[in-house]
Amino acid sequence: MKVFETQLPGVGRRYTLSFPTGGEFVIVVHNNGRRETYWREDADGDSEQLFEATESQARKIAEIFDGTYFHPVGEGLEDAFEDARIKWIEVGQTSPIANQPIRQTQLRSRTGVSILAIQRGDRTISNPDPDTDIQAGDMLVVVGTDEAYDALDELLTA
Repeated sequence: MKVFETQLPGVGRRYTLSFPTGGEFVIVVHNNGRRETYWREDADGDSEQLFEATESQARKIAEIFDGTYFHPVGEGLEDAFEDARIKWIEVGQTSPIANQPIRQTQLRSRTGVSILAIQRGDRTISNPDPDTDIQAGDMLVVVGTDEAYDALDELLTA
């Protein structure tokens, strides 16, 4: 697969993914965050619009492709999480939850997600207690519903 990137002045960027078996998938990322997707059988053919997505929806689609939502389940565990998912969230340098104890962030009560572990460098802090500090660069292993993740996204981007 080849990927071509084209600057669209005043609009954003266009990414064209050309598949060896034929066809091109085109993604237009607008400056306002909106994404449009198109499919065309060849480079000279007309494009058919497939769908539009917001920045948040595009992020979820990307997570599905990278396997974030794929969780193989062993026998007897089919209903273990039902609608909850486990995700890995990196804490950025300017994150509003960085450099605070878990208790002070009120993450669970504000969003509905629970921290299962913190990956800090080569070390994993399993089942961290409420006084464990969250540091910039930490990778949080969290569990929650889609609605809880939406609330977490809002908290982290506020």
